[in-house]
Amino acid sequence: MKRLALPTILLATSALFASGCVYKMNIQQGNYLVPDSVSQLKEGMTRSQVRFLLGTPMVPDAFDESRWDYYYFFNSQKIKAPLKRRLTVYFADDKVARYENQGVPTQADLEQLERDLRKARAVTKSDKDKNKKSGSEEAADEPASDASTPSEAEKAPDPVPPSAPLPVPAGTPSGPT
Repeated sequence: MKRLALPTILLATSALFASGCVYKMNIQQGNYLVPDSVSQLKEGMTRSQVRFLLGTPMVPDAFDESRWDYYYFFNSQKIKAPLKRRLTVYFADDKVARYENQGVPTQADLEQLERDLRKARAVTKSDKDKNKKSGSEEAADEPASDASTPSEAEKAPDPVPPSAPLPVPAGTPSGPT
């Protein structure tokens, strides 16, 4: 009985410790849309132009041919909540009548984010310069941080991988002529 108890306890203990080391795979599903392509989407475009620009929708709606939904879902153990994005394109007479963008970044969004980031860096730098010049005790209590080191927000990578370049269509030259 004692011979069986020790291996059982060791096996249960090792299973308990090993359960914390489970690998959770990244899950990426749907249509990843490039911000530059989403920025080019305009009302009045034909279905073939939209398909060329954004690709074929992953989930076609069998009941409503006048609507295309581009869904994107990304889940990783490194992010708390899954990333969900959706772009819905509505057609009337085979042309884009309107579209709804829910979470898909456009080129303008990225440019605004870059401007806001530069502005925040400038404000932070001017605040540090003011604290250094005033010589206040509060500034002495705070640890000095190097302006060249990125903040936590800058260190966090975008969970969405960059898009791969499109393959060259068949029948076209691949090099300079």
